[in-house]
Amino acid sequence: MNKLSIMWNNRKCLVFSAAMAAALVLLAGGANAQAAATVRCVPSATQNPGCTASTTYPTISAAVGAATAGDMVAVGPGVYHESVTIGIPLFLLGAQAGKDAQHGRNDSTQESIVDASGQGNGTAFLVMANYVVIDGFTIQGGTGGICAAGIYWNGGEHTQILNNIIQNNAAGIYQRLPSSTSTLIAHNLIRSNNEGVAQAIDFPLTGAGYGIVGGLSSGVIINENAFMGNKTAAIYVQSDTGGGTITYNTSENDGSFVILRNCQFTHFSHNQGKNFGNLGPGAMAADAAIEIGSGSGNVDITSNILEGGKAPITNGIAFSARLGGSPSRYGNVAHNRIERFLGNGIVAEKSSGAGTLYDSSISDNEIRNNGLHGVLIEAATSNNAGISLFDNDLDGNRGGDCQDNTSGSGTANTANTWLHNRGNSSAASGLCTPGEKRDHDSL
Repeated sequence: MNKLSIMWNNRKCLVFSAAMAAALVLLAGGANAQAAATVRCVPSATQNPGCTASTTYPTISAAVGAATAGDMVAVGPGVYHESVTIGIPLFLLGAQAGKDAQHGRNDSTQESIVDASGQGNGTAFLVMANYVVIDGFTIQGGTGGICAAGIYWNGGEHTQILNNIIQNNAAGIYQRLPSSTSTLIAHNLIRSNNEGVAQAIDFPLTGAGYGIVGGLSSGVIINENAFMGNKTAAIYVQSDTGGGTITYNTSENDGSFVILRNCQFTHFSHNQGKNFGNLGPGAMAADAAIEIGSGSGNVDITSNILEGGKAPITNGIAFSARLGGSPSRYGNVAHNRIERFLGNGIVAEKSSGAGTLYDSSISDNEIRNNGLHGVLIEAATSNNAGISLFDNDLDGNRGGDCQDNTSGSGTANTANTWLHNRGNSSAASGLCTPGEKRDHDSL
């Protein structure tokens, strides 16, 4: 925990610098913004000395409706029962703009609370434009209708969602396909989004219980957010078309940490989660803290800490048969610490005889005290082959530390290569051997 905290602190300046750079570009005239932005205040001019009677509005929607591209909407503390549609580039700044929502935001009277309960299309913020910044709000009540989410984000590019408490929605943030690019989601507290029903347009997804759900693409960064109590999954990515980055987030009491389905070049690293298994109402509830499947490729799962899973989250990392589709290829699972799950630390499953992983590597992981196997490669008529497993440190896994049920010309007549793995039990014999624990500095 201490090492991760230090690394996160070192990265915060980078995130805020990126946000400020985008803001300066927009105010200077990027994305068709006007040269001199107008500050529009809600609900009174006392919130900003620059506001006058002509730039003061009773609701956020009224201020947004009067704005032109590049304007700022400054929202004071209070509860706003509305659903806000954003169709032009804007900055929406709540009373807590710039203040990390993960820590110290305990006084609701100081919050700009947008509550969409019973309002319009079922979302607090409906984003339909590029270059939108939503910073410093409490966002809740997105529980009904086709857009049941705190923020329903319809393909806009260069969006920034920063420093918000997003709670008590069907989904905290719903990204509709097609995906957005160059987008930053950072320093949000995304918790207890288990109410109502999220109804997907682009893929078969119903139910609730999601922190972030939808698709990603190149340049999307989900960084330094805290997820808590989202009963289906903290993050569910239906499709990543080219390199979404999910880093330095925490997860506690969520269903699973992340479900990756049909994702390419997704990077999931330096995240930390514990106490998985909060069974939710979502249709895609997983059986692993990190679940990968349905034709994913070049997925990178590195330097994460996963601690503790209860049913139905029985595995730490699973290349899943449950997600269907073709097997995952060119995956990299390295430098993770995985412990105290009911099932396996890492598993490559099979379905109807077919495996879920091939031509991939599993290396330098610490896998301890799980209820079944440390690493399990299930036997398959095809795939679950060409996997390189090396320098893993396994101990105390009650079903055995190293288990490979495949057949082939690899190590110990399996279909895979096992090298320099430390563990006290092995089937087939020779996959891992007892030895001194190594120092995994990357954690």
